[in-house]
Amino acid sequence: MANPGLATGAAVEEDDTGDTPLADSSANSALGARRPVTVVPLLYPQQVLASGQGVNVTAGELYAALGDAPPSLLRRYAQDPSTLQALVDRLVSDRLLAAEARRVGLDRDPVVLAALERALVSRLRATVFSVLPSGTVAVTDDDVRRWYESHPDRFHIPERRRARAIFLTDRAEAARVLRLALMRRGRRYRNDFRALASQYNVAPDLRATRGELHEVTRVEWPYAVPLDLPVRDAIFEAAHDGDVVPRVVEATWQGRAGFFVLRYVARRAAIERPLEDSREWVRHRVELERRVAAEQAEVERLAAAAHLTRLPVDRVVRLEP
Repeated sequence: MANPGLATGAAVEEDDTGDTPLADSSANSALGARRPVTVVPLLYPQQVLASGQGVNVTAGELYAALGDAPPSLLRRYAQDPSTLQALVDRLVSDRLLAAEARRVGLDRDPVVLAALERALVSRLRATVFSVLPSGTVAVTDDDVRRWYESHPDRFHIPERRRARAIFLTDRAEAARVLRLALMRRGRRYRNDFRALASQYNVAPDLRATRGELHEVTRVEWPYAVPLDLPVRDAIFEAAHDGDVVPRVVEATWQGRAGFFVLRYVARRAAIERPLEDSREWVRHRVELERRVAAEQAEVERLAAAAHLTRLPVDRVVRLEP
């Protein structure tokens, strides 16, 4: 039954608040395309729009779908009632198909159960964890400054270089490969360093990436590729993009002693991000960390209440390269 306290008419109406006279129809059309749209419910949310054996779609479900729709889509619904009807039809067809999926047992399918679990967790985070007291304490300027000062690697970023490396365990072989890398035809190197890295690298990971080394820094930086200091120094000694370092560099790769043939590829300049430029980013970061900490505390409380026990993962699975 219709709600007697609600107006009747189109289910989606254009908000006419603040209308002013328009000079011509083209201006009217342009304004209408930008005008906000208000959803006007005509029925109680419990009112059934479509029903069948085991299937019901209510007005409340339609209102919820309209509430989640972006303004551009609401304008489209307001301008073309057939698209609004198509939305209702889609709600009905989805309900029919979902009922059929349950009938054939897909509601017990592991993929469906995993998706449902993820949706439940997402909803719990949005409606419960996001408003836990420890996650909503105001972030002060002192909090922002402390976080900024305790994470210098985020705001004081050194020069980073990109390079390619060929790692060998025999010095004579490394010297031979270096000669190949340095051979020139006019002003250009004769041999493609990437091809040499694929052919001669004894380190499988370097061979697979054709010797690619991202984020090489001369000073220690937590996000840099881990390299011995002699390798970093050699890469930073190169003067021009594309230069092959004209000497074999003795160092280790992942704990294995050997020799490097290196090429400097490109650079990214150092970055300094002052506190004032980073204040809002840091504030959001602190808020996020507090929400995550509050969620983790809640998980630990739930685990304790459930007397949860865990089997060590190394007794469950082994991954072999």
